[in-house]
Amino acid sequence: MDTKPSSHYHPLPVKLFNLVTRGLNAVGLAKIDLSEAALLAQARRETGLQRFGDESFLPAMRVFLGCLENETRLNPFGRLAVKARVLRSLKNRLWAQACFEKHPEILEQEIVAPIVVVGLGRSGTTRLQRLLAADTRLQHLKTWEGFNPAPRLDLADFGKTERREEIRKLLETGRRLNPGAAAAHPQQVDWAEEEILLINHSFCGLSSLGLHDYHQWYLRYDKTAAYRYMADLMKLVSWSRNETTKRWVLKTPQHMLDLDVLMKVFPDAQVVFIHRDPLKTVPSTMSLMWHFVYQSTDLPVRQAVQEVWLEMCEQMARRSMAIRETLPAAQQMDVYYEEMNRDWRAVMQRIYQFAGMEFTPAAQQAMADWLAESEQQGHHTGHRYALEDFGITREEVDARMMFYRERYAIPYEGKK
Repeated sequence: MDTKPSSHYHPLPVKLFNLVTRGLNAVGLAKIDLSEAALLAQARRETGLQRFGDESFLPAMRVFLGCLENETRLNPFGRLAVKARVLRSLKNRLWAQACFEKHPEILEQEIVAPIVVVGLGRSGTTRLQRLLAADTRLQHLKTWEGFNPAPRLDLADFGKTERREEIRKLLETGRRLNPGAAAAHPQQVDWAEEEILLINHSFCGLSSLGLHDYHQWYLRYDKTAAYRYMADLMKLVSWSRNETTKRWVLKTPQHMLDLDVLMKVFPDAQVVFIHRDPLKTVPSTMSLMWHFVYQSTDLPVRQAVQEVWLEMCEQMARRSMAIRETLPAAQQMDVYYEEMNRDWRAVMQRIYQFAGMEFTPAAQQAMADWLAESEQQGHHTGHRYALEDFGITREEVDARMMFYRERYAIPYEGKK
């Protein structure tokens, strides 16, 4: 297994930023303050707003920041990135509360029977969601809206142009500084994206930055308030688009851990579970999470990533299996990565029948067009990963995940 410190892989701009900032820190300058008081005060100052409304996010924010300080041991680049992320979430909560107070009708909307794609990370959830998102009869979260969901009531068109441009620049910088992460999970500002971006505003998204202590807390923490706030933000997005009657399509692997909470908040959800060979999903997940965390710390983190994410993949599978036993059969169905590869149209036909919608020629054509463009651009072919990078064997992964493979008869991809 590669045990080099993460700093070995940092691109030159990150190395230079860390070097200069540490030099300034040594003489008492350029400190990046991640204290709760400083972050709350800055968010209020920059928005001119005071009320967060529901403050149930504060305990989770404290745990998140504490674990990053004490366990992940953020370098200056990581501290700056986390500060920007936390401030963005805090400011969006302030702006959202201003909207809720001025327009109470927003929260009176109903989110009816969302179609929710659920599966282990790297199992084809993104492709399936983006195919469904091609159907204009459904609504989905766009990337920029996930990061910046709250309208700015004092700006023209609710500040859509400014909010979108901020995230376009953020994604462009990310692709330049971290091409490995961009290859593993391609993002564009207007693409369909998962609602974990909304859960992140409650500091309850499944974080790649947290290591052992954070994830042990995360497995125990009740995320009901975070999911309810996610639903409130979905209503806010629908209201700002004037699309309050459209049915939502959702997806995030996190729902496997919190399927009971998802169904509490959306009791009529129609859930599509997608399955793929764990010998593919587990190492791909480890690789993705390493790409997300390594620039924020100087520590060697491959071993920690391997331990944390093998455990998380197992827990996702076990928890979702247990909760599924309590759900009505009419609200759940299974599809497979390999059948999507063989005949996606047949799979989509089954999904639409399950969801009680007609699979129209227009929807099918829109999906075919999206898929053709995605394949032509190679959006999902640039990620390279190997279990050996993380010091674990196929046999070890197979042993840990065999209960899941056997339960859903998940085939091996290629030769075992």
